Amino acid sequence: MAQGNYSDIESKCGICLSPYTEPRLLECFHTFCTPCLEKLDVNDNNVTCPLCRTQIALPDNGVSGLKTYPFYVEPSHRDNELMDICELCSEENYVEAKCLDCKIDLCLSCRDYHKKLKASQNHSLENLKLDELKQHHENPINECNEHRKEITLFCVPCNTFLCSECSEKAHRLHKVQNLSQLVQTRKKMLLARTASLKSRISVIGNTAERVKQEENNYYKNCSIVKKDILAHATSIKDVFCNTVDILTNKHLATIDNTKKIDIKVIDTYSNEIEIEQLSLAGLIKTTEDFIARSTDKELMFDAFIISGRLDKVLNKTLNPLSLHVQKFECKEFTAATVENLFGKINASKVNVVTPLYTQLPIPELFPKVEKVHSFQRHECIKDIVAANNDNAWIFNGNLACLLSQNGTVLSTYAPPNESIRMLRKSADEIWFWTGQSAVKKVKSQFQEGYKVSFHNGSVGCFNQNGNLLVYNKEEEVFCEVSEKEGVQNKIKITDPKNKLQDTIFFPSSDILMAETRNSNYVISTQNNTVVITNKHGRILETFKRSNTQFKCLAVDNYGNILVSDCINNYIDILSENGIFQRNLLKLTRSHLISIDECGFLWACENGFNNMRTDIYSYQ
Repeated sequence: MAQGNYSDIESKCGICLSPYTEPRLLECFHTFCTPCLEKLDVNDNNVTCPLCRTQIALPDNGVSGLKTYPFYVEPSHRDNELMDICELCSEENYVEAKCLDCKIDLCLSCRDYHKKLKASQNHSLENLKLDELKQHHENPINECNEHRKEITLFCVPCNTFLCSECSEKAHRLHKVQNLSQLVQTRKKMLLARTASLKSRISVIGNTAERVKQEENNYYKNCSIVKKDILAHATSIKDVFCNTVDILTNKHLATIDNTKKIDIKVIDTYSNEIEIEQLSLAGLIKTTEDFIARSTDKELMFDAFIISGRLDKVLNKTLNPLSLHVQKFECKEFTAATVENLFGKINASKVNVVTPLYTQLPIPELFPKVEKVHSFQRHECIKDIVAANNDNAWIFNGNLACLLSQNGTVLSTYAPPNESIRMLRKSADEIWFWTGQSAVKKVKSQFQEGYKVSFHNGSVGCFNQNGNLLVYNKEEEVFCEVSEKEGVQNKIKITDPKNKLQDTIFFPSSDILMAETRNSNYVISTQNNTVVITNKHGRILETFKRSNTQFKCLAVDNYGNILVSDCINNYIDILSENGIFQRNLLKLTRSHLISIDECGFLWACENGFNNMRTDIYSYQ
């Protein structure tokens, strides 16, 4: 991959370091040429960002399906021109505009800042050719489609733009902020982070110089160690060879000296044997002559004397011959023996360069989570769904109660006895699943709808077109059921990329399910896995955590997925694509959760000794 300086990174592709050709924006917010992206290795329909190494999932149509970079400026002959530098700031940015009144050249940031100053807001600015931005970059003022009034406000829980009339009517109780101020706050939040990133670029530049120095030191150290090894090898060879010669001569001399001693012993022993032979021969001759020639009288007198002498000689033994049996004893001498004697290289890692970043003040990315209300209950809750405004419906298996945030019961009624789950179709339309159909209260009567022919269907959720999703265990499909006409469509959950790794996902009778803002489905069966599928049932992503049981889930208008982990007692936030974002809350017990229309999070604890509902502000 090509390398370049900061100005290259700003204006050129990070792979080829040439002007962009059809630039495309990755989810990690790095931009590359389309031809460069097409050359990247694709693994399981994912590419790796060459800059930050993030795994990026490609659309079905590949690189061409990625977003086109929205702020692309057509390349000019900038490389062949002597480009001027902004005269107002010290960032050394290229000139993008000129103030005709001040007669100074401005970069893009200074041009925008120049327009805001009271002293220069009426000055005439001339944009250069390179500043031909797309029309949407001019930030035109929009009008409300319903009331034809200027959009000046932003509804936080609904994540939508408002005019003044919208805020006074449909969003009267919602948290509303001034759009202009909110935009400036968001810009400051981003600018603070880009300023920190720019400071990091400077630090990284200094670090690169230090790395170069350490690289030179590294080469020098390697050269020194090599010389030490060669000198040690020469020294050890000399010592070894000299020592071997000395020891060889010493041991050979030892053998010769021992041999001299043993040869002398052998000669002495041989002489003793020869004398002994002569002694025995003399005794034998004398005895035989005595037997043959002595008189009887002499034989009678001397026979015992001679026999005693002979017995004495017969009892006499020769001393053994003792010689030195010489052996050369040595241990096995191998390459390992030499290696142990020679020494080894110690290559332990040491941090020689550590980038030291300047910690600049950065505004918090997310609002602080605050508990705004809390109240005790006297019954366990089976389901909780958002009602109108900042109220919520709770269902304990027998009664459905409409509660305000301070725990006041606004209304209550008893659904049919066979009611299993409570479901929200809209703020004013609550249904109860009974196993083969759903019912809702209309005035004083209950109206039935969403019938299915199979028994004990596991209910999922209402989708955006008003149909109810019910899981048929026998067919292993989700049935999309309309209120009056029954099953309209069947959705089979498929896993072409084996995201579940061949595990069974639907063993439970209770299914947690919601539809996200982008029409994907979030599904869990109260185990350790959350699955995100598209509207056709194809699994796009999974979120897993060991030793976990997800008790409840909810979605908000920002596309966030909130899941309640009843083992670790976390409420986590996932992106609408199922990517873990952050731990929102650490609680003491498992909770059922819901998000009301005003964007408040309801967390209902179902403990044996503590049945409490806490309401949090987190948006």
